Amino acid sequence: MDQPYSLWADWLTKFQSSSEPIQALWLLAGLLTLLGLAWLVLRALSDLIGLARRERRWRGHLVYGVYQDGQGRWMVYRHGRKPQEIDWANPPPELIGRGTVVQGVFRRPEG
Repeated sequence: MDQPYSLWADWLTKFQSSSEPIQALWLLAGLLTLLGLAWLVLRALSDLIGLARRERRWRGHLVYGVYQDGQGRWMVYRHGRKPQEIDWANPPPELIGRGTVVQGVFRRPEG
């Protein structure tokens, strides 16, 4: 009686019949694949643990930000400069689209 087809046996036969450099490449590719999968699993686990602990890791520097100070003024922070109050008569181009434009006049967002 014939044996059922085995993909693993077929691949092993082809692996043994190939040249030594090709066998070395197959072994290296398998090792790199396992290392990559282990890295992905560990990275996912560390991200999940970080989310569970509610850790916030910043991966860069603040370059630009808008915030409201204690006096209710909207301030713009740009990297390397002092915070400046927003001039609502002539808003910076970064804020266009954040509020509403009514008859050509920019209205700051309510809130």
